[in-house]
Amino acid sequence: MVSLVLVSVCVGACKDDPSPFIFEAIVVDGENANPVAGTDATTLRIGIREGGRPAQELEYPVTDGGFDAFLSFESFVDPTRIRLAIEGPTIDLVTAPPSFVPVLTAGLMRVVTTAPGSCARIAFDFMEAPRASFGMVQSDTFALLVGGTEPTQEQVEFLDVLEWESQLFQEDLCFEEFEEPKCLSELNLGPTRAASIDDSQILVLPRILVLPNDASAFIFNMDDPRKRIRSVVLHAGAGPRSALVSIPGAGAMVIGGELGGEPQAAASLVESGGAVTSLQLSEARSGPAATPLGSDVLVVGGDLVGTAEILRAGSSTGEPVASLSDGIREAAVLVGDGQARALLIGGTDGTGTIRQDTVRFDDCIQGCVATPGPTWTTARLEVLQPARSILVVGGTDSRLVEEVRWSASAVEIASLLELNTPRAAAGGIVLESGAFIVGGGADGGSAQQDFEFCAPERLTPL
Repeated sequence: MVSLVLVSVCVGACKDDPSPFIFEAIVVDGENANPVAGTDATTLRIGIREGGRPAQELEYPVTDGGFDAFLSFESFVDPTRIRLAIEGPTIDLVTAPPSFVPVLTAGLMRVVTTAPGSCARIAFDFMEAPRASFGMVQSDTFALLVGGTEPTQEQVEFLDVLEWESQLFQEDLCFEEFEEPKCLSELNLGPTRAASIDDSQILVLPRILVLPNDASAFIFNMDDPRKRIRSVVLHAGAGPRSALVSIPGAGAMVIGGELGGEPQAAASLVESGGAVTSLQLSEARSGPAATPLGSDVLVVGGDLVGTAEILRAGSSTGEPVASLSDGIREAAVLVGDGQARALLIGGTDGTGTIRQDTVRFDDCIQGCVATPGPTWTTARLEVLQPARSILVVGGTDSRLVEEVRWSASAVEIASLLELNTPRAAAGGIVLESGAFIVGGGADGGSAQQDFEFCAPERLTPL
């Protein structure tokens, strides 16, 4: 393995402490090798921002396929963001790790570089099991990976995004609240979805969870190994035919579903600590799509006429959206801007044909106006729509990554980049910089076990 030391950091307090805090960063490519060896790279640029302090932009020379850089942290207890670029006459590489607090780390970071507008396939770190149709949720500098279509005893694992290492949890993952505790290793979660409740708690909604007390989901605690998993009882019919969204500052919501072949009109908001609040939709929905808009949730489809409604924060019942008649649209994706607009794309009609027409929703702060949207010329199924993002990733036999973009009066679906391999029903997370990680998925055959690190043409500024 060829690697580079990027940062060796003496914290601001080290004048008074003969044992400085040392933070080492290793810069690699997708093969875990030196990304500038044998290239014409000339310059390393590092942007760093600590807490609310002004961002710093630093520059170092690259000579003979190597470089050394030394930074002094102003504080090692503040959230720190880094952007890195390597430049030369014919080389252009970028990367950005997740935001991190140096003192809460092991003092080591591995960052993978790739060309802007491309993805690096990771050849040095793999999931513990192949996974497609699984949950992947970020928590601080880690990501939880849970379930999937491939039968395996490795039900749950985590990816250390800062060090680029995926591994199993060391402890037994068992539900201790029952007279006869059950462990995840005894179950086959199958296709699974997951959503953040808060920074450390994640709601996991598997295809089926055979537990006492009618538990249909569980909470996974990333921070506390003493309370790692805890069962949750949701509304009747909650499961594979429900929508699942994370609402920043509120929790995770499970919406609608199906019981005995009948659509359900209930929804469950799971808050931090596991408290469940019961809500009611304006009509029963099986298989709806949903997205958070601020503290509200827009819910679309799930029935024959394709109606929509908004679950307002503080209200126990849904508010119907007028002027929408969308027909049958199964397995659609609803992409929101997180505030007041959304675009409904894809899905299939009553004949199983993939729909290229879309529906846009605007002005959803007070009311909500539904009108025809742009044609999705690359419509496909089993796409990944990462939480809190406007990305549409992969899909059946597809390597394409697209982005939903809004302007003052228009919305478009624009091509962003391509993955290295087709990935249907993949998992993924989007970092603060706009860089993102995609894992698993099916390439037309079996589920995959690898990751890709992707960077758009421009990273979000510090």
